[in-house]
Amino acid sequence: MKLQFLLMFVALLVPAGFGRGVRVEFDPTRPEVGPFPSDFLTTADARQRSGRRMNLPLPDCKALPSDCAEITAINQLDGFNPFARLSVKFSAAINPQTLRDGVFYVWLDPVLPGRFSLGPVGLATAINQVVYDPATNTAYAKPDDMLEHSRRYLVVVTDAVRDRAGDAVEADEGFTLCLAKQLGGEYCQQLADGLNRVASTLGSRGVVGASIYTALSASAWYEQVLPVVNQTPVGFTRTGATSILSMANVQGLTVRQQTATAGNAQFTDVPLPVTAALIAQFGVGSVAFGSFKSPRFIGQTLSIPTIPTLTAPATAETEEVFFHVWLPKTPMPPRGYPVLIAGHGITDSRFGMPTIMAAANGAGYAVVAMNMVGHGSGPKSTVRFTRSDGSVVEFPAPGRGFDLDSNGTIDAGEGCFVTSPGAPYGLRDCSRQTVVDYLQLIHGIRVGIDLDGDGRFDLDPSTITYFGQSLGGAIGAMLTSVSPDINAAVLNVPPGAGVDFRLSQSFRTAFGVPLLGFRQPVLLNKSATDWEDDLPLRYQPAKMRTTPGSGAIQDFYERLEWLEGVSSPNVLAPHMKQATLPGQPIKRVLFQMAIGDRTVANPSTTALIRSANMVNQTSVYRFDIAKTIDPTLPENPHTYLIPLGSTTSTVVGLATLQQGLTFLGASTTFVPDVNPFVRPILGKDLFETPAVLPEQ
Repeated sequence: MKLQFLLMFVALLVPAGFGRGVRVEFDPTRPEVGPFPSDFLTTADARQRSGRRMNLPLPDCKALPSDCAEITAINQLDGFNPFARLSVKFSAAINPQTLRDGVFYVWLDPVLPGRFSLGPVGLATAINQVVYDPATNTAYAKPDDMLEHSRRYLVVVTDAVRDRAGDAVEADEGFTLCLAKQLGGEYCQQLADGLNRVASTLGSRGVVGASIYTALSASAWYEQVLPVVNQTPVGFTRTGATSILSMANVQGLTVRQQTATAGNAQFTDVPLPVTAALIAQFGVGSVAFGSFKSPRFIGQTLSIPTIPTLTAPATAETEEVFFHVWLPKTPMPPRGYPVLIAGHGITDSRFGMPTIMAAANGAGYAVVAMNMVGHGSGPKSTVRFTRSDGSVVEFPAPGRGFDLDSNGTIDAGEGCFVTSPGAPYGLRDCSRQTVVDYLQLIHGIRVGIDLDGDGRFDLDPSTITYFGQSLGGAIGAMLTSVSPDINAAVLNVPPGAGVDFRLSQSFRTAFGVPLLGFRQPVLLNKSATDWEDDLPLRYQPAKMRTTPGSGAIQDFYERLEWLEGVSSPNVLAPHMKQATLPGQPIKRVLFQMAIGDRTVANPSTTALIRSANMVNQTSVYRFDIAKTIDPTLPENPHTYLIPLGSTTSTVVGLATLQQGLTFLGASTTFVPDVNPFVRPILGKDLFETPAVLPEQ
């Protein structure tokens, strides 16, 4: 007998005068009633780590085709969003400002025993970002801190929640019978047992509503991928007419980008962001070009198929991935040069930010760079080096972008971002495949790479570090979390979640309009290019859901984050320090962020930092102070790592590079203080390690 039928039967038996107060409604078979999330909406599946698979009810697929497709995709996952939004429906109006006192998450058992865990059974996590819908008397909220994937949780509602008159809310009759194990079968048995297990946490609180659920397994795919990578031949090949090029007589550097698919204007010549003279000052001795074969999991639709979490992913082919290495002037150590992998940002390429990172040659690092999936323009791209005698040496530098929209042009980053209706994966799978490519590159370094053909391996596999900017920082967080070989990393202005595009002034329209506007029904509720989601920031008061259409947008955000949860920087970040994967060491990581970043909003980066539990390993650039020193600074400090432009920009960029390289070369987690370098020139301290992260 279905639980919903039993609850209807109970309602008929309850006397008319019973429980006249506001109730926490209880029907775990219906997501709109809940409390939600609930394992009642899953089904048994022995192929999954969690032992279960999502089984959400589908909406009217004719009226809501995109919602239907998104929920169908979610139903392939083995649990709920690790950062799950809860919902609680009440029988009448309540005081939403009391929700934070009376609703919380309680931690139960990990799905995989014997691993490092983020918290004990019985740990209570408060709610935040509270939304109340007065039309349905439903409350929504997110956890105050990142929860742990592959774990069970309770959503608990207590009588600290008050109605409009100040009276405590009451339990639904169905919930009371569920706890008495008189209905609901296995689900109510587990719910009652779970509440009994955490009785000491609950204390004297009156529990008037609850649900039990399981968070999906986020690291499973990567743990299955690592053996595949290690069994895939690297296939290293030196590329170009010469295996290696000395920079001694180079006067100019130009990337010939393929930006169109046909015609006489296929190529756009772009000078590298630094001059040959500046590269020489960095301590660069030479540059080498090569390629390797990487297992390809991403398909032509730019998505990676969802498979059961106990299943190894299959790959039918490999992709030749091209890379280059900036090598120091200094003699090579016996084991090869220590390695710094430079990860560029979205719409950038391996010749942008990674060329700035050639400054690490001065510290003895070999700087390795490759294009992320969908980046670097078209496959016919090359790079040209002009010598002082006028001769030109050209190397193939195939990009990984392509004409996704078939309009004849290859735009920067085209071939990475997925906005297909019903499959709103965003940057999820191009980021996942890029992490795989980095893992295979590292595999090649471990096996041994001879860049110049002299019979010696040039890169030291025992010292592999990472420095990434923006999207490169987010991918670096994922890579550092799952790779056993990354010793240390610097993550500059990294975003934490794809859904945070809603906070970005730079990408809100570019990402949001396709995601919300290309689906059916369209979710843009203000104009053809704008929307209002009625969502508060962290620690803001509970917000009333009043804008028509904002509820559907919030539901879409949750599905988007849920689908991203299998490969989210936020979800994987605890594996860097608190809960490392089996056999992996704690990673040293430095986070760098700027006050007032308009591309990656501060709350996006701070969510990632909190997930990693690395507040004390964070450097904040006080752009607000720098702007008072130099009003000519650009309004967006997102690229403050790059030491180009005014004196202030140059000093700040050099200080940021110095800070990162000093951290990578150290053996501690202390944030290097670069204010002694900045202060004599600019007159103020511009870098700090905050006691409290900026959330504005």
